[in-house]
Amino acid sequence: MSNVQAVAFGFVERLAQDLKDERLELPAFPEAVLRIQQALQSSDTDTGDIVRILSSEPALAARLLRIANSAEFRRADTEITDLRKAISRMGFNMVRTVAVAFAMRQLRRKEQYSPKTQAELEEIWKSSLQIAAICYVLAKHFTRLSADQALLTGLLHVLGRLYIVMRAEDMDDVSDEDIRGVASSWHGTIGKAILESWGLPESLQHAVEHQDDVTLELVGDVTLTDLLIVAKLLARTPAGTAPPSCRALTRLKSGAGEKTLTVVDDYADEIKRVQSSLSE
Repeated sequence: MSNVQAVAFGFVERLAQDLKDERLELPAFPEAVLRIQQALQSSDTDTGDIVRILSSEPALAARLLRIANSAEFRRADTEITDLRKAISRMGFNMVRTVAVAFAMRQLRRKEQYSPKTQAELEEIWKSSLQIAAICYVLAKHFTRLSADQALLTGLLHVLGRLYIVMRAEDMDDVSDEDIRGVASSWHGTIGKAILESWGLPESLQHAVEHQDDVTLELVGDVTLTDLLIVAKLLARTPAGTAPPSCRALTRLKSGAGEKTLTVVDDYADEIKRVQSSLSE
């Protein structure tokens, strides 16, 4: 067994134990964020329940109100100053999105992490924002999928990588190369497991698990998996050049046309506004 395989086995073993103990969570995530994830697993959860959780974390509550009133996500002309109205208007998907973005933003500022981990968390944060914004624009302008759910999918696609990087803080004998190898091979599987433990839809779990599978064959209408694969493809394609062809891109183009190839340039301002709304 190679060292990378041994490290991977250690992570998977830890993951399996976390799942068995029903304590799969990201280290150092704010308590209110974890409580929101838990509450939203239940169909009995209502707006009042979420208001009570948000009220325990004023900074998160203020952030939700600010995003509800932002130019990109504002649903009406009137300004919202009440949490209950903000939640009702934006929906639980956006509440979850804002909560996760808040948690990730807080993580990258924690001083207990080594400079190496802080740099990695910063990169993960930027990637999640960029892909989330592209997914949002793709869904909004080129598909019938929920743009809010696409935004959440893009934001959460880094969860597996986040879990690996944060757990690696406790493993002094693991090299950076080993961690990169594990993240490359296992981040989708681990991300899917986290989302499953949070009770998120299977379509979102599937997208995160198969986000790098450019050869994946799907049938029917365009899915969140297609959007995430294409968003990542477009994000790493240099400006002015066409992205490499893949099944997901072909499926998206069949309904939306060649415009999807230039979405990052054509909708650059909107993508920046979405990123800014979640990061400010």
